[in-house]
Amino acid sequence: MPQLKIKTSLSIRTRFVFVACISTQVLFMTTAPSAEKQDSPESDVTAESTDPLAGHSYHGEAFNEGPRQAAILMPNLGSISFPSSAKKTDTQLFIEQGILQLHGFWYLEAERSFRQASMLEPDLAIPYWGMAMANQNNTERARGFIDQALSRISEGADDREELYVKALDQLIPKKRDEAEAEKKKDVDEKEEKKQRAERYIAAMEKILDHSPDDIEAKAFIAVQMWMANGYGVKITSRYAVDALLAEVFKANPAHPAHHYRIHLWDRNRPENALAAAAQCGPASPGIAHMWHMPGHIYSKLKRYQDAAWQQEASARVDHAHMIKTHLMPDEIHNFAHNNEWLVRNLVFVGRVNEAITLAKNLISLPQHPRYNSLEKRGSQKFGRQRLIQVLTEYELWEQLLEESNGPFLIETGNEEFDRERSAWIAVAHYLVGDKEQGEAIFAPLEAELKETETKIDLKNEQDKKAEETSAENTNDPEPSDASSNQPTKEELQKKKQALEPLVARIRCAKSVSEGDIESFKDSEKKAKLETILKARWLARLGDHKQAIEITKKQANNDKAQVKPLATLTQLLWDTGEKKEAIKNFRILREVAAYADLDTPILAALNPVARSINSPDDWRLAPEPAKDLGKRPPLHELGPFRWEPYQAPAWNAVTPEGVVVSREDHQGKPTIMIFYLGFGCLHCVEQLHTFSPLLEKFQAAGVNVIAVSTETIDELKHGIKNFDKPISIPLHANAEQDAFKSYRCWDDFENQPLHGTFLIDADGRVRWQDISYEPFNEPDFLLKEAKRLLNLTSNNELQ
Repeated sequence: MPQLKIKTSLSIRTRFVFVACISTQVLFMTTAPSAEKQDSPESDVTAESTDPLAGHSYHGEAFNEGPRQAAILMPNLGSISFPSSAKKTDTQLFIEQGILQLHGFWYLEAERSFRQASMLEPDLAIPYWGMAMANQNNTERARGFIDQALSRISEGADDREELYVKALDQLIPKKRDEAEAEKKKDVDEKEEKKQRAERYIAAMEKILDHSPDDIEAKAFIAVQMWMANGYGVKITSRYAVDALLAEVFKANPAHPAHHYRIHLWDRNRPENALAAAAQCGPASPGIAHMWHMPGHIYSKLKRYQDAAWQQEASARVDHAHMIKTHLMPDEIHNFAHNNEWLVRNLVFVGRVNEAITLAKNLISLPQHPRYNSLEKRGSQKFGRQRLIQVLTEYELWEQLLEESNGPFLIETGNEEFDRERSAWIAVAHYLVGDKEQGEAIFAPLEAELKETETKIDLKNEQDKKAEETSAENTNDPEPSDASSNQPTKEELQKKKQALEPLVARIRCAKSVSEGDIESFKDSEKKAKLETILKARWLARLGDHKQAIEITKKQANNDKAQVKPLATLTQLLWDTGEKKEAIKNFRILREVAAYADLDTPILAALNPVARSINSPDDWRLAPEPAKDLGKRPPLHELGPFRWEPYQAPAWNAVTPEGVVVSREDHQGKPTIMIFYLGFGCLHCVEQLHTFSPLLEKFQAAGVNVIAVSTETIDELKHGIKNFDKPISIPLHANAEQDAFKSYRCWDDFENQPLHGTFLIDADGRVRWQDISYEPFNEPDFLLKEAKRLLNLTSNNELQ
């Protein structure tokens, strides 16, 4: 959609502009011409022809998604040395900070640091190399960055830096025209990646020919060898790669490449990375991922409590960064994965109440259609999965039913998740003795499965007849599912595959409630039951022999998990094998050192505990491991939970000249829309999309206001001349200080950005979207505002 040009252009207020580099479609930074020059007719023509859409980057579209706020020099990232051609101290510090962040896979902040360096010294090549390194998973952006680095090596790089730039040029695919793309269309993508990686590693070794003591080159070679292994560059000797890393640590024992040693051994021989696990977090304590990574090693070695400590440390560092920088949780890509893994480890060690609380906390976090929804790998999806996991695996059926009536396991409108939810609710009803409620859910699901199977059979018959008819008359067109609104056979098969295990699971629970073991055994294979749950249900049906056999196998496979060992102890006790039960219980006392004894599975073991005169709290603290290194107190790393930040103060002016501030909206939830004036048609489109829902927002107890970059006169002029009335109260903020306070501001290009915020009655920002485009999904935000404002506060969830 085109953008209207308002004569009082934002470029007048802009400190920096960016000149197009046509060959790469990426723009490099230069000092803006003076305001006088911008006012000249020639300047006006240039501005009209090159200005991007409001909120878009002057660099070009590739920069829209990158970091737009300035970098700061962060504490606690560790220390490396990377000599460069930088002339300014701060430039060098930001380059080295960016490299530390690259080593911690903190790519968003790495790019931000390198952008800061390029702003300080635009002619340097290495900052653009760094931006490319931070975008290896986005090859189009990476190619633009490395091309910019290549264009600067003659003036902005020494011989060593030139080798770094030219090496990375080998790894990142080059842009192709249509003819080249046609020639390469049959080339195997994985083989191409393999060849590029091999060329990159060979080129990186030239750096060592030039500078044998360059430990950063050694670290980057080591991590690339691990990465490239995923697409065919075989690691012939992991010990050889480890020896290369050993040279890094000889020069710098606290180098963040401990991260890479963990990846190297994670899936092969995790015990080889125990020393790295102890040193990884302390090497870069301000990077959350560096605390997360040792959890890989401890989890593989079945040291779940140690892994849980690492994952909690990672979450705390993330929380501290989010709160300080006003980020929403899932804007950090690894955050949800770290926390869902923490839930799993809490389940393993029996910390059931904490697992439930954390899963609910994940569900409570702000949802966003781009990065946190049931369709994405974010907190919402993982939170629901883990909450159901802990409630069902520990057979907390009453609590599951309670949660299904509360805000954490509500229906979502997502068919897959809602069916899963309904099936477990039916299971819970049967197992607490409420057969009528169980049947009310089971019957429709069972009928839906039967109907689907009937339709598949009909499709098969139609296909058979069509084949016979086609053989007799080859000129008749074949029938096609696409010509009707009926589902295809493939769609029906997919639906059957989704329904079958759910229906089988409910049948199993119904069989348990009715004591029908034959019906249970007919259904359990399709039900895909968790192993220990299956064993416990078999025991309830009287098949203790198979239940014990299954549980023994599971307990022997993983002696560090509480649930299998506790279940085995109970089954042995119940079947009269008391000596064996006590033997397992003595082992469990240490395994369950951190477990919740009020959990029914563990509370059931009280008779075993009393038989050997154990105290009510029969847990035994194990000897602390001696290979963990120096761990800081967790509270020093950051808060245990993310909390919404306090909305900054702001002032704006109504078209009538009345000054309005944050205090005028205190005590009532408010949606604040920051828009870039009537000259931005996307902004006006956003206002018109939100306006029809204004009454619905108000009915939900939420005000909606909008703040513009315009002066009062420009705002009044826009309202007067626009063809459709806007019901949302509009305000002017010509100084744009409110935009800066809410980080709706590109610090690198000194221009405002679009922003939409939900602020609660206590003045906390509960949801936000800051982008080069306005947020234009008011129905989503209305639903999300209701959900967030009705949830229990995060403080209570701790």
